[in-house]
Amino acid sequence: MAARRGDRTTVFAIVGREAAFDSFLAEEALERILADSIGDNRQEALEVLRGEEVSWARVADAARSPSLFVTLKAVVVRAADAVKGGDEEIVRFLEAPTAGTVLILLAAKPDRRRKAWQRILAVAEVVQAEALKGRALVAYARDQARRREIALPADALDELVEHVGQDLRRLIGELDKLAAFSREGRRELTPDDVAAVVGRGLGRPLYRLSDAISGREAARALELIDEMLEEGEQGPYLVGVLYRAVRQIRGIRALQAKRLRHDEIASRLRILPFKMADLSAAAARWADADVRSALGALGPDCVPRPDGAAGRWGPAGCVRPCGREAC
Repeated sequence: MAARRGDRTTVFAIVGREAAFDSFLAEEALERILADSIGDNRQEALEVLRGEEVSWARVADAARSPSLFVTLKAVVVRAADAVKGGDEEIVRFLEAPTAGTVLILLAAKPDRRRKAWQRILAVAEVVQAEALKGRALVAYARDQARRREIALPADALDELVEHVGQDLRRLIGELDKLAAFSREGRRELTPDDVAAVVGRGLGRPLYRLSDAISGREAARALELIDEMLEEGEQGPYLVGVLYRAVRQIRGIRALQAKRLRHDEIASRLRILPFKMADLSAAAARWADADVRSALGALGPDCVPRPDGAAGRWGPAGCVRPCGREAC
């Protein structure tokens, strides 16, 4: 049950998982809560704390202290998963929240082992801010298009999501462009309309090339490389993407041989957790000899610098295959 005073919720927790926390969704949720609680009065009615700078006792003290100028104030704690100190004061506050204060905590990865977070998540209104993917991402794009009164059939919506991916800030920007375009007398947009308006200003995301190589989809990888080169992407960077993808497969296969769990492999190789299932299946399509052959074809661990100068991350006169000193 959410912590309440009368008919008003007083504690909110906007949370996610560290690798999948979407700051855009978190900010959207925060703005909704602030608008509902204190409206546009942000000068006197809003206090913002940074988790790495305060203790739980300081958070509780801020939440208990009424404002001299307004009847309702909001205390926002950003990076609340970094708050340190004893749990006693915040737990005491949660048991009897102060009238006139709304406490909002933003945390990418709350430590559910801590008593403070156990109690917060038990009594607060919890708002999930995890990165969208798959059907959830398409549904979000459809809802945003509907709010802008853009007629986007399924194939045009798929084209938009294909171009933009999980970057919600860019998605909103592209939808605003499509809204202006659709007001020019076009009732329903086609995939070609979307491609023309959205364009390729930011290029195809490089992870698509990485996924194609990991999955041994040679034709798809060549198609993406051709598109990216036409869009102005630098060849050495693409080589770096290929190199990293194959090394990632090599690492997964080695750790699988040691019978490590998926979450342990993801942590060691710094792979986003939601990618592990696909990458694990992809690794099964490779043999060790294939991995060695691919790495050999992509070249050594470093390539000569054009200027012959020493590289910080490799032997003198070398950079990594992606064309940067650090890939």
